[in-house]
Amino acid sequence: MINEMIPVIEKNVNTFECQKQFLQEELQEYVNIYHNFVAEVMKYQVGLIGDPKDCYIVKQILDYSKVHCCAESSEPFKDDEDFDYIIVCSAIDQEKLAHYKRADIIRYDILRFFAYQISPESAYLDLNLRQKIENGCEGAITGLSYEQRGINYEKLNRPLACLAAPSQDLFLDYHNFMWFYDEVAVKRGRPVKYCVIGMDFYHLWYDMSLSSETELRMLIFYRRIQRIHHFHKMDNWLLKYKEDLKVCKELMVNNYMDVDYQNSFHPELVQWDRTEEYEITDSVYKRDREEVKKVFDKPYPMTFKENMGILERFMKFLYLHNIKVLVYIPPFPDIFNEFTSVEMRETTLKVLTQMKEKFGFELLDLSNDERFTDHYFADWCHLNCKGADLATGLLNNYMEKIWGGGYRELFAA
Repeated sequence: MINEMIPVIEKNVNTFECQKQFLQEELQEYVNIYHNFVAEVMKYQVGLIGDPKDCYIVKQILDYSKVHCCAESSEPFKDDEDFDYIIVCSAIDQEKLAHYKRADIIRYDILRFFAYQISPESAYLDLNLRQKIENGCEGAITGLSYEQRGINYEKLNRPLACLAAPSQDLFLDYHNFMWFYDEVAVKRGRPVKYCVIGMDFYHLWYDMSLSSETELRMLIFYRRIQRIHHFHKMDNWLLKYKEDLKVCKELMVNNYMDVDYQNSFHPELVQWDRTEEYEITDSVYKRDREEVKKVFDKPYPMTFKENMGILERFMKFLYLHNIKVLVYIPPFPDIFNEFTSVEMRETTLKVLTQMKEKFGFELLDLSNDERFTDHYFADWCHLNCKGADLATGLLNNYMEKIWGGGYRELFAA
């Protein structure tokens, strides 16, 4: 402030010496500088710690009507007396921040990690989902990557949102749909008419949070459903994460995480064109046979018991809210069906048959549909684009048969 004011004061003095008076416009310039300085001081004083690239990203999403960014460093500041908040933009050892007492420490590096660095593809799906909800939809499809990649949502005859995602389990199917229902029916007052539940023959024995390969993906959904499931390695961070989300809402622009994500990634790159066709050679057969066997190696009776309870609650909620339900078992290639556990398959179908009698939902099982030869698959379990179009057509026909004409056909008529 002093550096900016000295030239203005000197100008005022020179004018007074020459004209024996202070000019109003020059005094006003002095007042404006002082006013602007006070306004900046009254904002949240924020310091940034991290790599220059990461600090630059955070500077793009700060709300400068409330925030004054007064310092930036690649290393922790010696003290925090000048700050209301210190935003950590890059990964750093927590012990290096232990001496701070006055300022609140915001771990934006952790927020970014949870939001999209674990899986940029899931962040892209989340962004599309929220846009779909804003544009209007009458239901949703849950499930794993089989339903996410194996359905062409642009060609569905009903406006259904994609709640399916890679490695997702029944716990997330249920809680993501509950979140969806709250967003559409409760907050926006729109009807939710349909739910397509993606199912396979190991789903009832699968818990993503107990798998060492997928447990971190639980964190992707925490901002949405505010729940974690059998995942305790980062419980302390989750408490911090929740508080930091509240503060970032105050310090940053609206939808700051979406802005950050779109600035940092090319979302269109995760929507790859899956035109490849699955070709089985001897080596591919041996390799993929082991992959399928590993998928069905789930001797977890307690997980089965818990998932039965989740599915029961899910079906009961849908029934009590008059939401039409279709359980959809997608197509799988021959190698997948060949090494599918017979016991798990029969148990799954038995469970679905019993629940179907109780709740009256519909069931479409394409798992062994002979129309889906290997040419319709991209790998040992996922459909390619051609396969997704075929599956979408069959799904449309079946939904029209059980529920009547789709929204888009009626609109076109």
